Amino acid sequence: MSKKKILPLAILAGVVAVLAVILAILAILNREEEDTGIPLFSVAAEDVTAISYQEGDTDVSLTKGEDGSWTLDSDPLLPIDDQAVGEVLTGVTGMTAMRQLSDGEGDVESMGLDAPTRTIFFTAGDTDYTITVGAENSMAEAYYAQVGDSLYTVSTSTFVGLCKTPRQLYKAQDITDIESTEVASMTVDTGAETLDFQLDSDGNWTLADDPDYDLDQDAVSRMANTICSLTTEWSITSPGADSEYGLDSPNAVVTLTATDGRSVRCVFGSTASDDSDTAYLRASNDESVVYEIAANHLSSFACTKESLKAATPETATGEEADS
Repeated sequence: MSKKKILPLAILAGVVAVLAVILAILAILNREEEDTGIPLFSVAAEDVTAISYQEGDTDVSLTKGEDGSWTLDSDPLLPIDDQAVGEVLTGVTGMTAMRQLSDGEGDVESMGLDAPTRTIFFTAGDTDYTITVGAENSMAEAYYAQVGDSLYTVSTSTFVGLCKTPRQLYKAQDITDIESTEVASMTVDTGAETLDFQLDSDGNWTLADDPDYDLDQDAVSRMANTICSLTTEWSITSPGADSEYGLDSPNAVVTLTATDGRSVRCVFGSTASDDSDTAYLRASNDESVVYEIAANHLSSFACTKESLKAATPETATGEEADS
């Protein structure tokens, strides 16, 4: 190949190389610009000892105990999920602004800071911190916010799910630590009748007063497993009268006993008047509390001795013929 042909190719290769370097530099700069935010606080989440926030109808105040656990000030007996609180703290202390506004770019009233959409206070060490969040600038996809005397714009995504409600901070409670493999007996009182179940040496459920009765093993096991796996959705720490929750005339009273003698007693009340998916429960792990549970658990105990009779081949054949 002649030198005249080689020279243009060499120049073209050099230009391509230069362009590749420029594109790489621009990509790095763009990535750094996207990742860069203005930190609003220089505080570690684990150093926060108290936090409170108001957002719409949500008004929450939390205090950290000496053991590191968190308490809801308005209901100190309510079980709080420390991990959920940690998510709030991380979101607040790690908050960054898109930009800081200079003097004259706006005022408190025009930014909605005189009637804030949310306010967050927290304490770390001997210092109190406050961020006041005003109106949303939909064009910039940001809220106006004030920390001290400084004004900022903060991305709207920063506040999505940040201010958790008490229910979102609630720590679900296990009704018992008895495992299904540890169960020895179970009593189910439906009001109409009381059924006393026992596990025999072969691991089969029997009725104490009628051991030869052919039980639907799956149905009885389902009742026991329901108790062993039961978790709460809410704790009413200062409950009213039992009649408010249907506990004065329960759907079922179930007592489960383990092989080592441990037991748990569960009183299943009515469904909530304003939420058919929720039912009430009182359990022997804490008689002073009324729990909210998923209402579908009630169906496990809607049974009679007759309904728990195992299907015979003749019965199954007849059912198929009827269908």
